[in-house]
Amino acid sequence: MKLTVLFTLLMALNLNAQNLAEILDVLKTSKKVQVILEKTKSNVAQNELKSLNKAPELGFNISHAKDSDDSGLEYAIGFSQTLSHPFSTSSRDSGVKYLEKAIEQSSKYQLHILELEVASRYHKTCVSKEMRNKSKLLFIEQSKRFEQLQKAYDLGEISRKNLLFNKLDLVKLKQKLSANKKTYLVELLNLQESVEGMSISKVSCDDLFPLLRNVELRDVSEHRELKEIEYKQNSSKAFYNMYDSFFDSLGYELMYEQELDTKRYSVGISIPIGSLSLQKEKQKVHYLHMNSAYIAQKVARQEHINNVSNLLQLKLQVLYSDYMLLELNILPLNLELVELSKSAYTEGEGTIMEYLDATRSYSENLLEMLEIKKNYYIELFELYKKADLKLGEIYEKID
Repeated sequence: MKLTVLFTLLMALNLNAQNLAEILDVLKTSKKVQVILEKTKSNVAQNELKSLNKAPELGFNISHAKDSDDSGLEYAIGFSQTLSHPFSTSSRDSGVKYLEKAIEQSSKYQLHILELEVASRYHKTCVSKEMRNKSKLLFIEQSKRFEQLQKAYDLGEISRKNLLFNKLDLVKLKQKLSANKKTYLVELLNLQESVEGMSISKVSCDDLFPLLRNVELRDVSEHRELKEIEYKQNSSKAFYNMYDSFFDSLGYELMYEQELDTKRYSVGISIPIGSLSLQKEKQKVHYLHMNSAYIAQKVARQEHINNVSNLLQLKLQVLYSDYMLLELNILPLNLELVELSKSAYTEGEGTIMEYLDATRSYSENLLEMLEIKKNYYIELFELYKKADLKLGEIYEKID
């Protein structure tokens, strides 16, 4: 009861603490996010160049001519342009469009991973904070019990061996408290490092995800990594069709010439004979093999995602079972044993050593449960990353 009251008081002091939603809002305007967004815009702009033709060229020529009857300046002015794949623009535009979608999918997935990493660090920080607070309260309670033990030793009720044995336990708990304090500070610094522009001195921890035994996965075909590969594959097919057309390019030229007293207008068209060049065939072979590579990559990636996601699901089930066993069975039994041992000792029917053994067991199991809780969140967010689940998109699957 005292432990619960003290813990409640500590939580009441948790004022002006940032929650996960506030931290993620700041993340959206962080430099890390801006880098990803600006690189995406740059890659999209670079990709769009593939759909553009070269700019028209303006030519001008002037000369002086002289014959037996007349002399003067002659000049010519011309306008020319080369159109790339003029009869397969739809294939070219499709290839560019699919590549743009692939770039956008990659960007969205990077932002998603960044968001999940911050959420993971937030949860680890919160559990570390809980472990620090629980360790502190347990140490305070055990220190009080050790004072009773010291009095029992002074009265000759216990041996020095038992006194030293329990003093060693108290020192070990103090050591755990110190380690948990350091761990919390490290986790808090890691969280702060992931979100610049925001001072995170406290975390509210009232919005942690629930622990569930079964986390259902989404349709793997909607995974952004697979979507990216699929778009790249479609782009390769489109570019293959573009190079499969008969004409690689088409050039035209408009010319006006002034030769002394003669004016001349001319129109020219140039058509490369692609069948006489190996470059076109090499381009087709390139995109043909790229298409095959993307097909194989997609299959391999999908299998990897499924295998790792299923493994992470099993890990979560084991951690959940271990956590619930401690929370619903072992700790209540421990607590009941502590109360019975305390009553027995107070009434002279039990020993101080039995009481201390019961409290020691309770402390160890409580900290073990919190360690399991932290590991659960670590594996949960790894599953979120691997299976490309949206933040907060937890489905409990009923067996």
